[in-house]
Amino acid sequence: MSHHKAPNSRNTIIDLNDLIMKVFFHWPLYFMVLLIAVMGALLYLKYKTPMYMSSARLYLKDEKKTPGEEGDVLKSLSLFNSGKNIENEMEVLKSPILLEKTIGENGFNIHYYEKGTLHNVELYNDLPLSVSILTDSARVGNYKFDVMPENGLLHVKRIGSDEDSTMQLDVKSGEPFTIDKDRFAIFWHPSGERQFQGVYRIQVDSVLQMAYDISKDIGTALVNRDATVVLVTYRDPVPERTAGFLQALLNTYNDYTLDDKNKGALQTVRFLTIRIDSLREELGVLEKQEESFKVQRGITDIDAGSKLALEQVKEADVRLSEANLQLSVFDQIENYVSNPSSAYPFAPTSGTVDQTLTAMINRYEEGLKEKRRLSLSLQPGSAILQNAEDQVTEARNTIRDYIAGYKRNAGIVQRKTQDKVNQIQSRIANIPAYAREYINIKRQQSVKENLYLYLLKKKEEASVAYASNVTDNKVISPAFIPEKPESPRKSLVFVGFIAAGLVLASIYIYIKYFLNPRVLSRKEIEQVFGLPVIAEIYQQDEGEKSLAISTRSMLSEQIFNLRTNLKFLLSEHKGHATIMLTSSVSGEGKTFLSAHLANSLTVSNKTVVLVEMDLRKPKLSHFLGMDQQAGITNYIMGNKTIDEIIRPVPNTERLYVVSCGPIPPNPIELIEGQRMAALLAVLKERFDYIIIDISPIGMVSDAKSLASVVDCTLFVVRYNFTLKSKLMPVSENIKEGYFKKMGLIFNGIEYDTFYPYYYYDQYSYKENRDKKKNWVSFIRKTAKRIA
Repeated sequence: MSHHKAPNSRNTIIDLNDLIMKVFFHWPLYFMVLLIAVMGALLYLKYKTPMYMSSARLYLKDEKKTPGEEGDVLKSLSLFNSGKNIENEMEVLKSPILLEKTIGENGFNIHYYEKGTLHNVELYNDLPLSVSILTDSARVGNYKFDVMPENGLLHVKRIGSDEDSTMQLDVKSGEPFTIDKDRFAIFWHPSGERQFQGVYRIQVDSVLQMAYDISKDIGTALVNRDATVVLVTYRDPVPERTAGFLQALLNTYNDYTLDDKNKGALQTVRFLTIRIDSLREELGVLEKQEESFKVQRGITDIDAGSKLALEQVKEADVRLSEANLQLSVFDQIENYVSNPSSAYPFAPTSGTVDQTLTAMINRYEEGLKEKRRLSLSLQPGSAILQNAEDQVTEARNTIRDYIAGYKRNAGIVQRKTQDKVNQIQSRIANIPAYAREYINIKRQQSVKENLYLYLLKKKEEASVAYASNVTDNKVISPAFIPEKPESPRKSLVFVGFIAAGLVLASIYIYIKYFLNPRVLSRKEIEQVFGLPVIAEIYQQDEGEKSLAISTRSMLSEQIFNLRTNLKFLLSEHKGHATIMLTSSVSGEGKTFLSAHLANSLTVSNKTVVLVEMDLRKPKLSHFLGMDQQAGITNYIMGNKTIDEIIRPVPNTERLYVVSCGPIPPNPIELIEGQRMAALLAVLKERFDYIIIDISPIGMVSDAKSLASVVDCTLFVVRYNFTLKSKLMPVSENIKEGYFKKMGLIFNGIEYDTFYPYYYYDQYSYKENRDKKKNWVSFIRKTAKRIA
């Protein structure tokens, strides 16, 4: 069994040379596909909205690579490290928050079109009309208006998703109107260049939704790994808008970074202003107290002992104030890290915080930035976002622990200083009352004056830094208006359509020949049966199916070739021969070949009888133009004699036929009976050849029942009709040894198809060549090569 399947499995391997020949044979198909592909590409280019791309180069100052100047007083005051992370800044450039601001401030969410039959033409410059949004434009979106100017009025039709949301109204140019909760005004100002008088379409998109959608069209990339220059690109259907939007985006980004840079200094200035104002009021009160004291006591100064005590207590008070200020800064830091929603960066009022705590706060603020950036594009439950949250929490806890230790140390210093102040105050208590009272006034005045001067200096430094802040970013290559679209590219479109067409045509050929379940070549037959094909018969037109053999036609030559090969197959057989024709299924042409083969055998003065043994579905008598009322079943049943059922075929010498007779209910019993054997024996004595047309072997076992009395069996396979799956059961019957001599006939081969074109002799007669030299034949051949 495996021996028979091996050839069939080898048939699945594609012969590359054979495939190439099939491709060349179907050149009209490829030519037609190329024409369709070119037309498709042209239509695609005509109606596909082109996309233009503009680019700009932005220089970003990176403090990590370019350290700041030593004289930057703001950085010495603030704990925040303003060094940029270039990758983060590239994400900021296309963040929805920045895009929303750019779109909303410049009205990029409003589009204008001229309505056309097949598609709308978008307008950008020289607009004949414009819409003004009178409510909060950031919250307005997803509106479509069709506007038609007529007789000084604007016919406005709102296009909605359903009938309830569709409405119409007539307004004057600039007249406000309300739709839902939003107010609009449309202004009509046609220019001389635009004379279009049709319908205009105004589309107002949601700013927030557009910000998320448009982020896909913005690209950012470093031009060099060692540089901090970012290439920013933007794609848009309108070339002028690509440059305009890109430039607006960069301006918005620069404003955003400058505002972010000023946050630290501004927060410092505000805090210092509040403290300074408070100290100024306190100093004013103390100065009035001193003046009043001097007037009342009539003194202008105090003695040396009182001055010494005053200086000592002043020095202790300054140290105590510094300790209190340090604790105040720690309280600020602790409140800051406990409130993640606080605006960053953090700006303390003293430069006394050590570098370790500064680094911790920088790490915490970087974590906050990263978390807020990720929250713009990730879902709340994302693992990446959760990891960023864990890092922020860890940094916050580290700062709290560090501050707790610092507070313990500062508390100790505060208590020691307070003890020293108390000791000095006990000595001051021995000074006369008027001197002691004057010392206390001067003491408070001196401490607050020193603190006031210190904070005033810091405020001036912060104010100068805030006023001198400029953006570190520079546009070193501004956006340009592109002249040619970035997509679709004509060359790529044509190549793509043509390649797709060629691939589809090749797939069609592959399916047609290599995946076709029907037999298309003699090679496939021989691989299954392991036998040679003794004849190939072309499909005949209706007018060429006559049994006449005087006409030299292609069919006659092929039938004579079958006759010659059959005699060679029977060369070892002596005497009269019985030949049986069968097939795998009905419709493969065994009846047609039986009649023509029998007719060809009469040429050498041989007598031939055709036996219509297909008792289930007889066709032979009808093909010969005869009735089948008297035949084999009548003889077997004893109703007719042999002489009565043998009839000559009209218009044919030495050719006779034995019809099947009435169709019996039990054909196999009649075929295997003694009367059938006796009939065949008598026919063999009277005729040189007996041609039996029997039922298909792939369906019933009639052929196997007669195999023992048949000298040669011919199996008919029809081109593009016989299923390959039906050949294997027939092949198994052959291998089991039921039949003696066997031959294969490849029938019904179609003209002008690949198989005869490459694998059959192209010889034909002059009359056939003359007949085919016309347009109808040319069209038929071309259609065959396409299909």
